[in-house]
Amino acid sequence: LPIRGVSEKRICIDIATADVKGHGKKMDHFSRLKLASEDNQNCSQSDDDSDLDTSQNFFGLTDDEFGAWLTGELANSPGRQQYKTVFDQAIVAIIKWRQRYRGNPKIWKRIFKKERVLKELIESAPIIHSVQIFVNENENRKDAPYTILDLCSGKGYLSMFLSEILPPEKVQKIILIDKAWAMCNAELLPHHINWDHIYGTIPDGNNDDGKEQDTEASTYFTTWPIPLHTSKQDLKQSCNPRQMKKYVFDRTDGPIIILAVHLCGTLALRAVNLFNLEPNVEFFALKPCCLPQMVHAQREEVFRIGKHSFPAEDVCSNGSFNKNNWTGPPRWHLEKKFQLWSDHLFQGIDVVEDSNPYCMEEKPFLGQKEKREVPIQIDGGFQNTYLLAERSPLTTNLWRKKNEQS
Repeated sequence: LPIRGVSEKRICIDIATADVKGHGKKMDHFSRLKLASEDNQNCSQSDDDSDLDTSQNFFGLTDDEFGAWLTGELANSPGRQQYKTVFDQAIVAIIKWRQRYRGNPKIWKRIFKKERVLKELIESAPIIHSVQIFVNENENRKDAPYTILDLCSGKGYLSMFLSEILPPEKVQKIILIDKAWAMCNAELLPHHINWDHIYGTIPDGNNDDGKEQDTEASTYFTTWPIPLHTSKQDLKQSCNPRQMKKYVFDRTDGPIIILAVHLCGTLALRAVNLFNLEPNVEFFALKPCCLPQMVHAQREEVFRIGKHSFPAEDVCSNGSFNKNNWTGPPRWHLEKKFQLWSDHLFQGIDVVEDSNPYCMEEKPFLGQKEKREVPIQIDGGFQNTYLLAERSPLTTNLWRKKNEQS
């Protein structure tokens, strides 16, 4: 694993996997997220330069004006009042991104696509809030600080927010895991996620304020408060759990946090399985996305996670999107299946709140888990489920509301 302070090389974690083409997802501003089959979408985001948003150019605004504009754009967004502090911190984080890429408009245009960034923030706000509580209210339980794994990260907006928001003394690194990254030190090809916003070289010259840039930081890697690392991995490969254990979990000092936002189909099963298998993972957050594709039902498969199993036919969907056009059963028809899918994922998380000491059979880890519904999708959207789990000892404020209701 890369260590903090190395700045002159592209820093990433290699796992031998085949390159897989990423597919982009375009969303209307604050629209409901779209369910899609796994063969039509994955969890990576397109990095085609042709998708650059050239219609909106914010270079003429001062940082204060840009921040005021962002605040206005987010004023009526879902979750803005419930997670006010997170949104305020995220606005400051986006301004810092803008300052970081000042003098490099190509990267800034690639990273800051308004609707995508704001959508990612709205989706991620409940998880950012929970991670903040977990990290800030825990004295590190081991000698080393936390490591965060961002599964199916895409470009890494969630990780970028966390790097700016969380205390660097408590989080040593964030690893962005996606099958669309290039291999370490490999040539960046068109189907890879462009990683210049992490490893790219900082151009020489002055910034927009006429001040000289810090030439000691030759790459953007050293400019992130919490270092961001990329790892090319395909979670669907059967060998992936062994590879993750060998190259990530066994080489990570200190406790681990796994975050999995908008994981499509069976990738959610893989995420739960990683939490179940690795005792060093102390906190887990999952936001399920699309349903598994119908091929699993046609094979009469039975999904198994932890000690829980269920037939694939109960949760699979034969619907799909093609260029934002839905083909399949009415969308409302999928809501019950999505709720059932979320329930099964929740049951598969192997933590229990209590354990019978006289029971001799193998027990799962003690801890707590919760299925939360946060209305971040509007106009008929129903993918509002967040699954949280923590291994003991528990973070009191993270579960206070649930315990009070109990």
